[in-house]
Amino acid sequence: MQYPFSHILLTKNPIEEANIYYENNNPQFFRLFCAEDLNIEIARAIIDESYIASNGIKTLLIAANSFNIPAQNALLKVLEEPPSQIIFILFTKMKSLLLPTIRSRIPIMNKIQKTPLPPFPLEIQTLNLQKVYDFLKERQKEFGSSERKSEIEALYMDCIKSGLFFNEQEHRVFEEALVWDSQKEKHHNILLVLLLMILKVKQRNFKL
Repeated sequence: MQYPFSHILLTKNPIEEANIYYENNNPQFFRLFCAEDLNIEIARAIIDESYIASNGIKTLLIAANSFNIPAQNALLKVLEEPPSQIIFILFTKMKSLLLPTIRSRIPIMNKIQKTPLPPFPLEIQTLNLQKVYDFLKERQKEFGSSERKSEIEALYMDCIKSGLFFNEQEHRVFEEALVWDSQKEKHHNILLVLLLMILKVKQRNFKL
């Protein structure tokens, strides 16, 4: 599964996974940075590449079996505030290899324990304001679940399957939603932001 926003991807073989990802995509819009140990020199090359303009969205694939702390500190600002049309994907075996400051800014996707996402409880095609209100009112007491992150991911995937097109800013709202979830923001509030945004996107996409 590919996510059109910056994220950390947990995988058993980071370098191999990044190379496969690169080979399966258009090299015009992807850049690959692999190292056994990601050092400050590579970090600077990543930063330089992120500021080179592209005709479309450019994805920087960063894979290593270990991440030098000075290198991570150097990358922190550009990861937190990426240039326009830049996506970062960090491939790593364990999230503990990354600084907490990085983990708190980028959502984490786990490919090591791969389970199918259940569908989101609401039908995107028939979604309206009344259904959003009823859903949040009914489900509010259930939002202590450990499956909150999966529910956000399922909502995004259901939107894509339903033919919704998100712009760059809207993609980043989903990215931020996963970060909010990791920061223990109330799930009710996160879903409210996402569902109201989706209603606006439906109006724009389908001219309802």
